Amino acid sequence: MQDSKSLDEISQACGVGAGGRGGGRGGQPEGRRATISSALELEGTVSHEGDLTNFITKNLEQKIKLNLADCSGPIYRGRAPTRRPADIPPIDPTVLLDLQRHTQEVAHSVEMMMRSLNGTIQNMTALSVGYIQTYRDSVDSLGESVDMSIKGMYTLMARCEELDRSMQPIHTLAAQIRDIKRTLDSLEALCK
Repeated sequence: MQDSKSLDEISQACGVGAGGRGGGRGGQPEGRRATISSALELEGTVSHEGDLTNFITKNLEQKIKLNLADCSGPIYRGRAPTRRPADIPPIDPTVLLDLQRHTQEVAHSVEMMMRSLNGTIQNMTALSVGYIQTYRDSVDSLGESVDMSIKGMYTLMARCEELDRSMQPIHTLAAQIRDIKRTLDSLEALCK
């Protein structure tokens, strides 16, 4: 129904004849719809999808520029109220140029932001790689230190075992010294 209303508004604005009233969709005349579609096809592309009618105009930018130059007031849907020149401010024809300039500035700012973001991400990646390499080196060094400590501990244990074996004669000598001391104590006791 909205599609039919839009076509009626276009037909009234363009002054297209209605043709005969037929049994069209939503009570709208098929002749008028066909005539409006034909008139619109001269200005662009018309396509129908169910109850929806799509219109794509040709040379949109040129038509906007012409309308901005010709327009002297706001655009109204449906019936336009009577316009009084004192109430309607004039439209600046340089709006599109300002819009283009601002769009270029925004695009330049986005490009600079993307470059900065790219540089920051590269720095962060390089820093992360440095951290990972330092961590890897410290883990390798710690592993080597632990291996050396374990080897040193086994060497110390082997030396201690060798020392214990070499001390066996000292235990025998200590037993003999104890026997001599006991004998001396006995002789001293007899001499008194």
